[in-house]
Amino acid sequence: MISPLILSTLLTIPLVEMCIRMIPPEDVSVGTISATQSTSPITTGQCTASSCQTSTTIPIGGTTVTGSPVTGSPVTTTPATVTTAPVTMAPGSLCTTCDIATIAPAMEANTVFENTNTVGADGCTQTNVICRRTDDQKCTGVTLSATNAAGTSTISSAMNANQVSGSLTCQADGTYSSGSVTGITKLECTFDTCVPACSTCDTEAAKPVMDPPNTEFQITDRTPAGQTCKVYSAACVHATQQCTVTIYATMSTGSEEVLSSDVDTDLTAATINCATDGTLTFMGRGPIVRFRCEFTNCM
Repeated sequence: MISPLILSTLLTIPLVEMCIRMIPPEDVSVGTISATQSTSPITTGQCTASSCQTSTTIPIGGTTVTGSPVTGSPVTTTPATVTTAPVTMAPGSLCTTCDIATIAPAMEANTVFENTNTVGADGCTQTNVICRRTDDQKCTGVTLSATNAAGTSTISSAMNANQVSGSLTCQADGTYSSGSVTGITKLECTFDTCVPACSTCDTEAAKPVMDPPNTEFQITDRTPAGQTCKVYSAACVHATQQCTVTIYATMSTGSEEVLSSDVDTDLTAATINCATDGTLTFMGRGPIVRFRCEFTNCM
């Protein structure tokens, strides 16, 4: 019969063996996983009598990284602020002090000099000037000139007009310039050969774009002696046949009107007036911008 002491000793040996087996090697820390090339998550357990916490490795680029769950802070985007630099001028600049009245031209009768000031991107004064007739006359040429220490130069000019304009810039020394003309001391407006606009209508610009074969558009001056405003005769002519001949006029509105039409004839004509604004009209209707001839039923 086994004595109680021996039995107690035999039962104790397996329990000691189990405890020895659970003691980890000295080079291993519980709950720590070294980096490995594994791409699969690895989980180890560290348990106590009351709880069990889990630590998970996440493969990154083929390398497993160990750590607690990461909580990311929300990404905040700050709107870009656009700042416009204030316009600055050189210290001591006088480019806002120019006085156009000091260089304004002396104007002849029925003309006027006009000016408008603006501020340029550099903060300096810019002045737009106009030399203009106040009557209904049109000139063969209108010129704006400027005088400086080097002499007189043309700033701008216009042909067959009643006005001209130019742009001036106030410089740092307090004087005006225009292009390469600097240090302007005086402006001059010149109006060459001016006559009432109704005496200078441009008939060439209103002629048909092209004439049909063996036909011609004619416009002739029929102004009575002593009359200033021009009167013309506009005609469509067929050189070889008798036709129904019609002359049309395209107005500035885009509409086309019949001015005259005749049958069994080689021509038809209409009286055209030069209006006070220098445009062509027919019986008060206009302005006419283009004539057109039509020839039908020709024999």
